[in-house]
Amino acid sequence: MKPNYGLNAREISTILKFLSKVFGFDMIYVTQGHESGIGLEIFLKSFLLLSKDEKNIIRLVVDKQDLAKNLSDLKLDAKIFHGLTIIENIKSTDFSSTNSLLTALSLISKDDILVTLPTSKDQLLLNNKNQAGYTEFFRSYFGNKNISMTFKGLSQNVLLVTDHIPLKDITKKITLEVIKEKVQITLDNFKKYFFSFDEVIFAGINPHAGENGILGDEEKFIKEAIVDLTKSYGSIFSGPFSGDTLHHHHRAEKNQLFVYMYHDQGLAQFNPITV
Repeated sequence: MKPNYGLNAREISTILKFLSKVFGFDMIYVTQGHESGIGLEIFLKSFLLLSKDEKNIIRLVVDKQDLAKNLSDLKLDAKIFHGLTIIENIKSTDFSSTNSLLTALSLISKDDILVTLPTSKDQLLLNNKNQAGYTEFFRSYFGNKNISMTFKGLSQNVLLVTDHIPLKDITKKITLEVIKEKVQITLDNFKKYFFSFDEVIFAGINPHAGENGILGDEEKFIKEAIVDLTKSYGSIFSGPFSGDTLHHHHRAEKNQLFVYMYHDQGLAQFNPITV
């Protein structure tokens, strides 16, 4: 059985339609992800729901043997995908996920969109070193350790200050500079591609956001970051609040960004309302 990553064909089709209408770009490059995962199946079924014009801007970067096997397993006739432009992977590693991604990155321009289908973390390799996920791959590839991991849902937007690191290392990684840079990257790019935020709400690191130092004082970096960020973006920031209460601050009528300090703190509440 293929793993289910939470999106069905119609939802993926809606995302691709949204991308094609909102951004001024030339192409959408889609990398294949894991050859045995559900990504290719969802993409192929989604593609059939697109209009002719929408299909024309899609480029699927894939190993043709992987594609043929998926079509065979799904009992789909390749002829119904006559409008799909296929770009063959340039084989540079033993992993189709990595080959597809590197091929797309060698072709894509600043006016294009990149969509990566799901893979497993042992399938992403760069400079002979395994990467812990797509975000880490891009950080290494582009030489920017603070590329942010963000999630845009229909009703909520989330930024993780730390992501794929052990829990014991979180407080070592959270500094004033890291918080500021990741928030700045997120605010500037959301403004460029989607909208400006009305509110940015921070979670603390410790239980109850430290209880004024009784349960820890690491929240001081968050408070300092809010002071500095306010100078550039205005009074849109609040917190830090206890991480288990941020959802109570949700206001549907506002564009809000919720900033969590670590992976499961943010995604434990984000995933149930978006998948």
